Amino acid sequence: MRSHADCGLTALTLVLVVAFAASCADQVPVSPQGVDVPAPSFSKKAASGQEAEWEFLDDHVVIFKGRRPADFADRIAALGGTVLRVHPEIHAAVVTGLTDDGAAQLAADADISAVPRDIGVKMIPNADDIDATFKTLAAGAPAPAGHDPTTASFFPFQWDMQIIDADDAWNAGYNDATGVRVAILDSGIDPTHPDMAGLIDAGVSVGWVPNLFSPPFPPWADDQFHGTHVSGTVVTNGIGTSGVAPHATLIAHKVCFSTGSCSIGAIISAIMHASTVGGADVINMSLSGFLNIPSPGGGQLSAALNRAVNFANSRGTLVVSAAGNDAIDLDHMERDFGVNAFLLTPCESGNGMCISATGPTDALASYSNFGRSAINVAAPGGDFNGDAFASTVLSPCSNSGVLGVLQGGSCGPTSYLFLQGTSMATPHVAGLAALIDGPSGGSLSAGQLRARIQNGADDLGRKGADQFYGRGRINVFNSVQ
Repeated sequence: MRSHADCGLTALTLVLVVAFAASCADQVPVSPQGVDVPAPSFSKKAASGQEAEWEFLDDHVVIFKGRRPADFADRIAALGGTVLRVHPEIHAAVVTGLTDDGAAQLAADADISAVPRDIGVKMIPNADDIDATFKTLAAGAPAPAGHDPTTASFFPFQWDMQIIDADDAWNAGYNDATGVRVAILDSGIDPTHPDMAGLIDAGVSVGWVPNLFSPPFPPWADDQFHGTHVSGTVVTNGIGTSGVAPHATLIAHKVCFSTGSCSIGAIISAIMHASTVGGADVINMSLSGFLNIPSPGGGQLSAALNRAVNFANSRGTLVVSAAGNDAIDLDHMERDFGVNAFLLTPCESGNGMCISATGPTDALASYSNFGRSAINVAAPGGDFNGDAFASTVLSPCSNSGVLGVLQGGSCGPTSYLFLQGTSMATPHVAGLAALIDGPSGGSLSAGQLRARIQNGADDLGRKGADQFYGRGRINVFNSVQ
């Protein structure tokens, strides 16, 4: 339903944070509904050099030509390194401690295909890059089991849930995703937030990169803010806000540092772990970064990520990724920038789904990447119009992250954030997949979930699949029936 209702409120802190997309350029694409889209911030200069997008990390990803050599660990040790993780299903491993010379020596072995250095792509915003003002709103008491998600205290501000008809689906009885497991590959999840408490399977959650504040928080906790916000769009306890898939289970995979840089080696490992050990039905990656395929390591890392996504898909795990916030036409990189060797990962990796973002009027968000070859569906990501309450996405904030710990409790234990981005759009789709899978107890295949999501979407823009919306903006009520 798309109307806003009044509600009674008591005291609870809400943090108002709006992230703005940078923009500049000569050509300005226009969205289907005539709203100007800021031109890309991805310049020819940035496109020509990996320095603009990449941060080289200390680990290496080893790509085998076939099976892992029996003496692999001994070889790594002889070169001064240590094997961190091995993924025989995709013929890859992650190692640490190698020098560039050592990696080159290993890559020369007959049974090794490549040993690219791990790359951290700036996939999520740094806390220093967002504008913040603080307001106090209210929330009622914790919602009881079996609650009506629309009774969450801040639900009237969740225009995103209303525009995708999530409330109509819940009111029709499609309000239980119990047994469905959603892995969040991000900066972690705050287990102390009341709207997140009890929803995370801590036993299979993993911190793949260091956590600034562990201890006392778990290694997989959110030391930034992004992962908690993303997770709350999938599921909450319905206290302050509501997620798409009530009663789903979350699995935290911390693959991003507090700075917003995310390790591709960690992402690959997290996908493999989530789809096997974690038993995830859905993987959400609100991450995006361009890989320069011809440059050293680019093609090899892309291939390994492709294999990981396809492996998860073969296990029945639907992988959902963000389209990115560069306002780029992904179909015409060469025309617009003079380059055609860049791949947007993980959006264009393997057999997953790539999600563009819309605003409160259903127009393509001004910052969203687009392209018919890439976009499967669109979902609300917000597009700031001067009123954050009516144009950006509201979800829990991390008390265990930089806004809570380093900035004097600005994001306290009962705080919520307004953010915008394709990062915010993507978990709406992951939550929808979980809600669709609820009645089956998580037994639907990735292909079945994808088809239900796409076939139930509202066909906006040009009839049929188009460059802005893919198969359409998701409609929860249509897809769950």
